[in-house]
Order: sequence, then structure tokens, then C-alpha cells
Amino acid sequence: MNGVLTIPPEFSRRVLAKNEPRVALIEDNTDNFVSASLAATMGGLIASYSRPAAAPRIAGQPTLDVVEVYPYVPYVQYLLPGSVVMSIFMMVMIGGGIIFIDDKARGLHEGYLVTPISKFELIAGFNVSGTIKAVLAGTFLTIIGSVIAGIPNPFDPLRLLRLFVVIVVTAFALISLMFLMMVRVSDPLTPRATFGVLNTLLYFPSGAVYPQQGFPGWMQVIAVIDPFTYAVHAFKNLLLKNTGFEAITYDLGFLLAFSFVAMTLATMLFKRTL
Repeated sequence: MNGVLTIPPEFSRRVLAKNEPRVALIEDNTDNFVSASLAATMGGLIASYSRPAAAPRIAGQPTLDVVEVYPYVPYVQYLLPGSVVMSIFMMVMIGGGIIFIDDKARGLHEGYLVTPISKFELIAGFNVSGTIKAVLAGTFLTIIGSVIAGIPNPFDPLRLLRLFVVIVVTAFALISLMFLMMVRVSDPLTPRATFGVLNTLLYFPSGAVYPQQGFPGWMQVIAVIDPFTYAVHAFKNLLLKNTGFEAITYDLGFLLAFSFVAMTLATMLFKRTL
């Protein structure tokens, strides 16, 4: 919901009587691009009404009153959610994908291949290990970034708890994606060559830098299946709006479902042979 246009019951009568007809636009101003576009569009519609040659004492033409639900959101705060997700993803790439491939190249993985634990337990152990590293990086950047960006009440216990849950779920979803992509890779150069492309493919369609409403159709298709999209949306709700879990239930559900699918596929593709 980007905005609500409120037309009072007596609006038509006031237009005919030229008695200060007003329309209110209640907008979600955490996204400056969308809020400015909405205000400009609604203002153009209101301005299309005929204006008198001489301005009367009491305005006869309808006017638009913009009501911002949230305080002013500077661009540095707008970029913070995407930066947090990016920090988690960078730690996932280093602590999950690259280290796993390097261990295989050095032959270190032969030690746990001879153990009696199942493939699922191996993948789960890799994922939990990488998740812990990514959670530490994401938590640090979230707290420090909130202070630097000027997020109101950055140390609110309930907000920090919600942010921690989102960080954990996001880290686990991204580490599951990494192992799914690298489970059959043996060449250490492969992840280093693909991570740059993967970073671009996941980060920019997520809406972290520019609102998705302005994307072309093909990029919006990528955004629908991009886990970055739901992580960024969850962080925006918590950091910029200070909402509860009810506003990010769908985001958490998608990330958990994505983790389950990625882990299942990675377990099926994992080989216990050299």
C-alpha cells in the first residue's frame, strides 16, 4: 500500500459551491521516489479543474493535502536495508561458498565424507556455520548503520528482536542458495567468477536502490523470485516504519520456504564420493 486517496463526503458539493474542496493523500513516504510520484500525479489531477481568472478570498478549486505517515526519510536511511542485506550476502559468499569450494580443492572435505552422518546433516552443518558468520556481520552493520543513518530509537528492544529474526532468516536463506549453487562445483575459480554476476542479478532487482514499480517487466519477474526482494522489504518495514511481524509475515514465509527448497535440492545433489 503506497498511499490512500481520501475524498470527503461533501467534496462534490464544495466543488460546485467553490467552497474550499479538499482531497487528502495519505502516503507512505519511506520511499521518496514513489511518494513524490504519487503526490505529483494527484496534484496534476486536482490542477486539471478549471481555475478562475482572479483568485477569490476563499479558494474555489479543489486542493490536495499531502499527509505523510512517517517522518522525513533521507536517502541514507532508504539505502540502509539494502546495505544490510548486501553485508549478509557478502559474508555468505565468503563464509559459505568460497570456503566450501576451497576445502574441496585442498581435500579437507574427505574427512567428513567418511563419517556416518547423513548428507542432510552435512548440508545443515555447513548452512548453520555460514549462517552464524552472516548473522554476526548483519547484526553489526544493522546496529552501527542505524546509528549513523539516524534511525529513530535504534536500540528499541522489540525492534532489535524483530531485526535479529529477519537477519537470521535472511542469512539462512542466502547460505542455502549458495550451497545449492556450489554443491557440485570443484574449481575454486568458479565461485569467484560467478559471485559478481550473481550479486548484480540479486541486488538491483530487489528494490534496494530504486523502487520496483519503475522496473521493466522482465526485471519485475526476477524480483518476484529474488530472495533479496523479500529481505529488503522486511528490513524497510522494520527500520523505516518500525512495524511488527504482521507486516513482514509474507517475507519471512517466502524466505523460509526458499530455504527449505534450496536445502532439499542441495541435499539431493550433494555427493558423498570424491
